Amino acid sequence: MSQDVELLRVKAERVWIRPWQRRDTLAQESWPSYTDPFHSLWNIPRPNNNDDDTFLWFTVNEGRRVWAIEDAQAHLIGRISLREVNQDLRRARLGISLGAPYVGQGLGTEALAVFLDYYFGPLDFLAMLLDVAAFNQRAVRCYHRLGFCDVTTDWRNAGNDPSLRLLDDPRYADLQPFFRRSRHGVFVQFLEMRLQRAEWFTQQ
Repeated sequence: MSQDVELLRVKAERVWIRPWQRRDTLAQESWPSYTDPFHSLWNIPRPNNNDDDTFLWFTVNEGRRVWAIEDAQAHLIGRISLREVNQDLRRARLGISLGAPYVGQGLGTEALAVFLDYYFGPLDFLAMLLDVAAFNQRAVRCYHRLGFCDVTTDWRNAGNDPSLRLLDDPRYADLQPFFRRSRHGVFVQFLEMRLQRAEWFTQQ
């Protein structure tokens, strides 16, 4: 990846994307918590995944690239990351998150759309992968609108997450299909998705 690519700064209608800086880590810590009681289950690591996103997502190394998402007032509102970058296969795995005050406004979809133009254009990748909690229907709908296709599914152990106590609450009955109980614990369904460069530019 060239130095020019590292200096990426692109603009959509309401957001900017620029390289992540260390000061962004402190700014992100000031975001309020999500109100969704199951938000702690959105990012259960994939099995056999050694990429510890908790500690390494703000770094730049051979297998990772990170960008900040800003609004029109230059406020940090989210981040986009590429991990498992494979230059031989010309593909990478997406990570994207928005601060709680900025979800549900279409800002993530807008940021990702302009980033995909850059990813499949100047960055010259052929495919993008991602995994998402199936019960996070807002995110799933976003990815489907952008053209991502479901590839496969897997079930991840939720451990002793406190939110699991809410699964028997009638208010969350619609989430039941995305959770599986066994004597080994409670498992959450995750979707593996993929978008190919040809599909992205065809639909544009």
